[in-house]
Amino acid sequence: MNIIDAVSICILVLFVLFGIYKGFISTLLNIGAYFVSVVLGFLFKPLGAGAIRHSSRIFNMMLYYTEGSEYITNAEYVRADISSISSQELSDIISNAHLPYPMAKEISENIATEAFAGQGVTTLGDYFNQTIVCVFINILVFLAIFALVRLILAFVINGVDYAWSFPLLRSGDSLLGMGLGVLRGMFALFLLFMLLPIGLTILGQFELVQALVDHSIFSAFFYRSNFLLALMPGA
Repeated sequence: MNIIDAVSICILVLFVLFGIYKGFISTLLNIGAYFVSVVLGFLFKPLGAGAIRHSSRIFNMMLYYTEGSEYITNAEYVRADISSISSQELSDIISNAHLPYPMAKEISENIATEAFAGQGVTTLGDYFNQTIVCVFINILVFLAIFALVRLILAFVINGVDYAWSFPLLRSGDSLLGMGLGVLRGMFALFLLFMLLPIGLTILGQFELVQALVDHSIFSAFFYRSNFLLALMPGA
């Protein structure tokens, strides 16, 4: 267990205590607000991500700070045309790159479909660069929309609770609230761990950061098996 696990446990405990304090109905509504925020985040993400991709200044700045091609260990492949690289070579290159999740999957899919051919992108290094930046943009836009919608719904839920007070169940309200608090805390951790690919790419040169993630018990589930990250497109 390391600092990532300790912080994750603290977050879970806070949500459990909140569930016990607020009760079943309030916690259930907050979980519902999470799902609504996620759905709206995915629905409006293409609009926000598209706007950022069409801003050459922002997009080029992100390309500069991520430098995805640096993950390619053999410099000869950086400027190689993707059509000249065999599937086995590509598999070896991506395997040796040790990319943050879900970059490897998205790069493989983009190369297989030549996703950036219309933009004149043909080299392996550029496919690494473009894909990683696109994943970044999709993650950040999704989280921004989620946070905005969640904040609005939180005001609504708290306002209704303040005006009329949600009823408490006759028995087991705190226990049920605690159970939903665990569920809500887990969902919050899935969202927070979505920031890890960005952190690992920007701070990946610091071995301590990578070591913390590799030795974290929680990251094995909330990061490497993150269903929200798996849905983030790389184009």
